[in-house]
Amino acid sequence: MPPNATRKRSTGGAPRCGPGPKEHAQTRGAWIVFADECGTSTSPSTRRTWGRRGRTPLVAARRGRRGRANTVGRLCVHPATGEVKLFHTVQCSAITVAVLPALLDRLHRALRGPVVLIWNNHSSHSGKKMTAHLAERDWIQVVSLPRYAPELNPVETLWSHLKRVLRSRLFRSLEELEQVINAHLRLVRKRTDLLRGFIDSVGLESSPFPSTK
Repeated sequence: MPPNATRKRSTGGAPRCGPGPKEHAQTRGAWIVFADECGTSTSPSTRRTWGRRGRTPLVAARRGRRGRANTVGRLCVHPATGEVKLFHTVQCSAITVAVLPALLDRLHRALRGPVVLIWNNHSSHSGKKMTAHLAERDWIQVVSLPRYAPELNPVETLWSHLKRVLRSRLFRSLEELEQVINAHLRLVRKRTDLLRGFIDSVGLESSPFPSTK
């Protein structure tokens, strides 16, 4: 080896990491959208609480069939501006492949821009029908998370926050449950600091992506 030569370590066939969802969104001027579904019942889920010594706190319960409301949450971040938004839909029926495409189209109209959608690898998200629906929409790019990885999706933190509001409470009807969920999520939607906190809870940053100009 010549005396002035420098020794370089060979990288061999080490894999390279390509651009992630935030880089793709920055390039396309797209929104990053985290999505997830949550089901809640008219019967309360009891949690630990305070009570007088010697007296066990009691929660009312109803007999018969319990009602169930299903909620879809979409937590949106724009990498270029750092803007955050929350959209949600509550319905009594199940969230299926027949419903999701229309919800995505509505979201696209509200955001007025392309979308990088991040959600789990559930069968309703990755099946042939849903894949076909997504292929018809050139404004959307999908990033699939592992099926059981709630720690990677900030919408899961939103659900934990919502369930703390609903816990140990009996709802007289499914309509009342829907009203409470809608009312609370509308308040959350106005709290950008809270929305950023949900994003931060999974180790992400909602701050604007650094400009290269």
